[in-house]
Amino acid sequence: MGFIYKGYLLRSKSVQLSESDRWTLEVTVVRKNGPEGEAREQTFSSENTFSSKEVADMESIIYARKILDGEISGISMDDEKQKI
Repeated sequence: MGFIYKGYLLRSKSVQLSESDRWTLEVTVVRKNGPEGEAREQTFSSENTFSSKEVADMESIIYARKILDGEISGISMDDEKQKI
C-alpha cells in the first residue's frame, strides 16, 4: 500500500507477529533528492500491535505522516532506521 504525502511516498508493510494473531507496522518513506532525482528511503517501525493487517496498514500511514509533521519526538527523516 502506498500514499503520497507532502511529496513523499509512504509505503506500509504490516508484519504478522510469529505465533500470534497480532500485527505490527513498518513503513518506508521515500523522497527524491537532488537534480538527478535519486530516491532516498528510510524505514520506520513501531512495537505497537494491532488486531488486523488492515488496521496496521492504516496506522503505518498515520505514523509516517506524524513523523513528517514533526509530531514524534526524536524521530525524523534525517535518521537512518528508527524504531520506537
